[in-house]
Amino acid sequence: MSHVVMQAAEFSTVAAAEQAAAELRRLVADYVSYEQTAEAPWSEGAVPAPLVEFGRRHGVPWPGDRTSRFLLKGLFTDEANVLSVDRLVFFWGGGFDLGGAWLREVLLRGLGAVHATDVPQLAVRVDDPQARAAASAEFLVEEDHEEQFTTTSDDAVLDGALFTITFERDGDRVHLTFEDSGGQDWAFVAMLPQLSGDDPTLRAPARGPHASVVDGGGALG
Repeated sequence: MSHVVMQAAEFSTVAAAEQAAAELRRLVADYVSYEQTAEAPWSEGAVPAPLVEFGRRHGVPWPGDRTSRFLLKGLFTDEANVLSVDRLVFFWGGGFDLGGAWLREVLLRGLGAVHATDVPQLAVRVDDPQARAAASAEFLVEEDHEEQFTTTSDDAVLDGALFTITFERDGDRVHLTFEDSGGQDWAFVAMLPQLSGDDPTLRAPARGPHASVVDGGGALG
């Protein structure tokens, strides 16, 4: 099973998030067409046309180096996914690279995100964190992800987790953590639609082996 590569962005409004999600779906559709028509769609010697156009629309000249690559394990038509959950937008697929900081620059500057990251740690305010975490764990077990997550109140585990979801209220916090081994990252993906209506937010990732900056603005280059 291929590792999930993901970009996540938080917007100020639901409408802005939905607009950004629509733009990312347009990018996916352009990539699907590109894969079907280009002679060598994954040649390392050229910047794929969909990225050139995507960057142009948002004022970012797309570079041709490896840091900006889209490299999924399979075709975009099968692997690429876009999901908006309230004010958050998630773009992911199984593979190796998904645009890196250059894609986050477009999400920030071009699409209006207030934060973006490739290692999302989510915070969700709920009435009863313990009960909500238990319900989420039950859902994951029913979806055959029984051994693909950890439920804990220990904040220290955030340091080593790939993705996390924290249910919290008034200092009471329960974490669902997902590592990058086995299918744990796919279990995180399965949880995302379950957060609809809860207004999840992005928190700054912990400083561990999977840490990645949550970008707050500024231009690359």
